Amino acid sequence: MPRTSGDSRATTTRSRRRTARPAGRSGLVIGQISQIVTTNESLQRENKDLKAENERLKSELRDIGDVLGRLTGAPRGRRGRVSGVAAAAAAVPQRRQRKPITDPEVLERRRQALAKARAARAEKLAAARVGNAGSAG
Repeated sequence: MPRTSGDSRATTTRSRRRTARPAGRSGLVIGQISQIVTTNESLQRENKDLKAENERLKSELRDIGDVLGRLTGAPRGRRGRVSGVAAAAAAVPQRRQRKPITDPEVLERRRQALAKARAARAEKLAAARVGNAGSAG
């Protein structure tokens, strides 16, 4: 349905009433916006401080890594940034995986050596127990 001129006046009147009423609310909304802006500014300051602290800690960690690298003898002059922990880990050689021993003669010699070592250890422990029992009584 097309609007009549009377309808547009009624709408205008309503909109005037709506804008006139929230005058008390506008102060509340402005107060809330001001509070949000203030909170935002404080959060931005805090974020700036945290970023500065983060950079300071990164620098300290880098220095510690450099010292660790020097202590462990890590190679110098590497390209790119490598943390001290990674440099220290790279300086320690990895243990190589050994192939299993399958030769029966070698296995038998190893078993005999292990039995001999166990017997020697048992004798040593027994002698220590006797020595401790004698001094305790």
